[in-house]
Amino acid sequence: MTNDVEIAIAGAAGQGMQSISFTLGKTFTRQGFFVYIYHDFMSRIRGGSNTSIVRTKNSTINSVSYAFDILVALDRDAVISNLKKLKEGGVVVYDGEKIKFEEIESGFFPVPLERLALEAGKDKITSNSVATGAVLALLKWDVTTCNEVIREYFSAKGEEVVVNNINAVKAGYDFVAANSGAMSFELKAPLASRKRLFMTGAESLAIAAIASGVKFYAGYPMSPSTAVMEYIAAKANEYKIVFEQAEDEIAAINMIIGAAYGGVRALTATSGGGFALMSEGISLAGMVEAPIVVILTQRPGPATGFPTRTEQADLKFALYSGHGEFARIILAPRTATESFYVMSRAFNLAEEYQLPVIVLTDQCFNDSSYTINAADMSIEPVNRGNLNFKCLEDPYTYKRYKINESGISPRLVPGCPDQIICEDSDEHTEEGHISENDGLRNKMVEKRLNKLEEIAAEMQQPIYVGNNAPSLLLVGWGSTYGAIKETVDYMNQKGVPAAMLHFSEIWPLPGLKLPCDLNHIKKIVAVEGNATAQFASIFAAHTGVKIEERILRYDGRPITAEYIIKNL
Repeated sequence: MTNDVEIAIAGAAGQGMQSISFTLGKTFTRQGFFVYIYHDFMSRIRGGSNTSIVRTKNSTINSVSYAFDILVALDRDAVISNLKKLKEGGVVVYDGEKIKFEEIESGFFPVPLERLALEAGKDKITSNSVATGAVLALLKWDVTTCNEVIREYFSAKGEEVVVNNINAVKAGYDFVAANSGAMSFELKAPLASRKRLFMTGAESLAIAAIASGVKFYAGYPMSPSTAVMEYIAAKANEYKIVFEQAEDEIAAINMIIGAAYGGVRALTATSGGGFALMSEGISLAGMVEAPIVVILTQRPGPATGFPTRTEQADLKFALYSGHGEFARIILAPRTATESFYVMSRAFNLAEEYQLPVIVLTDQCFNDSSYTINAADMSIEPVNRGNLNFKCLEDPYTYKRYKINESGISPRLVPGCPDQIICEDSDEHTEEGHISENDGLRNKMVEKRLNKLEEIAAEMQQPIYVGNNAPSLLLVGWGSTYGAIKETVDYMNQKGVPAAMLHFSEIWPLPGLKLPCDLNHIKKIVAVEGNATAQFASIFAAHTGVKIEERILRYDGRPITAEYIIKNL
C-alpha cells in the first residue's frame, strides 16, 4: 500500500490521453485524494508523442514527477519512449493484440483495449474508457465514482454514449481484476474528506478574476494563455462581463486601458509574443496611470519557441517592458489555490496605486489540473483605492494627476456634467493637459516613481519553509514552489538541514525578514526555469546576496524534485 501513485497515459495526439487523465483526476478527487495532472504534449493536432501524467496521493500535490508506477501506452512508441521512466515494479498497460514486442519485459500487462471496447462499448473509441477501468482495477478501487464522472462527462452526447462508456470501464476493470494477480498499487485511505474542487491553473485564474470583480476582458488567443480567455468568454453573460476578442494584442491592451479609464476592472491575458505587442500599451498604462491587470503566461522563446511547453524566461521582460521609467507590480502565484488570493490582490493593487499589474504564470501552471481545498481559497476584500463615482461640487477643481508625496492622485470616472477627466500619453499637467515644462516633467516622473517605495512596504514576505539553521537554502519563485518544497522535505528527511525561500510577490521586492542570516548559509541555490537565473540577479541587486549556485531548466519541461536533487 502506498500514498503516492503516478500514472502516465502516453500516445499520439488525438488518441485521448487528456480524456483518460480528466476522468481519473475527477474520480480521484471525489474519492478524497489530491491530484496533479501535467500534460507533456507536442505542438500538433495529430501524431507525435504526448503524455498526460496523473499524480495522486492523500495530501496536497503541487508538482509532477517523471517516475511512473503505471504507464498506459496507446501506441508502440509510447512504450519505447517512456519505459526508462517506469519505477521498479511498475506496470505497462498496453493493447497486446495491437502492439507487439519480440520480448515481453517484466511488468508488461497486455490488455485487449480495442477488442473489449468493441464488445462492451460498441465502438473502438471507447478504448479510453477500457483503459480507465484497467487503471482503477490496478488501484483496487471500484468503479462507482468513475461511472458518475463518465455520466457527467458524456451526458451531452446522449444516454447510449454514456452507457457504452460505463460498460467499457467495467470491461477493462473486470479483465485486469481477473488477470492482474499480485499486481497492485492500492492507495492508503485519504485524510478526512473536505469539499474539494478540480480545475486547471487557467481556470483558477479566470474564476479568481471573476470573483475579484472583473467586468471587462479583451484579448487575442495565444497558447498557453487562451484557456483563461475561453473560460471568461463562457461565463461572460452569467456574470455580466463585457468580453471582446480583439483583432490583436495591441488593440486588446488599449481596450482594457479604456475600460479602466471608465472605472471598470479590466483584464487581458497573453503569452510572450503577444506581450511583446502589448509593450507600448504597458508604457501607456504607466503614463496615464491606468489600473490594469495583465496575465502573462510564459512559454519558451525566443520567437515561436515551444508553444506548448513551459519556461520562466519572461521575468525581466515583464519587469522592463514598455519604454520609459514608471512603476509596475509583478506577482506570480505558486499554486492554483493561491491564484484566488493573487488575482484579487492584483486588482486591488492596480487600483490602489493606479498602475499596471502583471501576473506571471507559465504553461505548466496554466495547463495542469489540480485538486483544491475549497476552504483554502481566499480573496482580499475589494479595495478600489481613490476611485470616486460621485460628482464634485466644483468640477473645475479636479486634478487627475494631482502631485503629492504618495504619487497616488484622486481618480474620477467620466459622466458628470462639466467635469473634464483628461488623460494624455504626452507628459501632462496635473489636470491632464499636454505640457513640455521641464520642472513639471521632473515632478511628474518622480510622482509616478514615488509609488514604488510605498508599494514595497506593502509587498508580502516570501515563504520560508524548513530548517531555521539550514546548510542548504533553495530560492525560487512562481510555479516552482511544489518541486522545491518536495526537495526540501526530502533533504531534511535524509539528514541535510534544508530550507526554501520562495517568492510570489516579485516586484518590487520587500525588505526581507528571515529566521536566518543569508550570509551564514553554506549553500544557497537558485532554482529557476530559465537559462540565465533572472530572479537570482534581481535578488542580488536588491539584497546584495549573490547566489553563485544555480539549478536551471530551459528544455521546455517543468522543474521536478528529482531534477533538483539530481543537480544539487
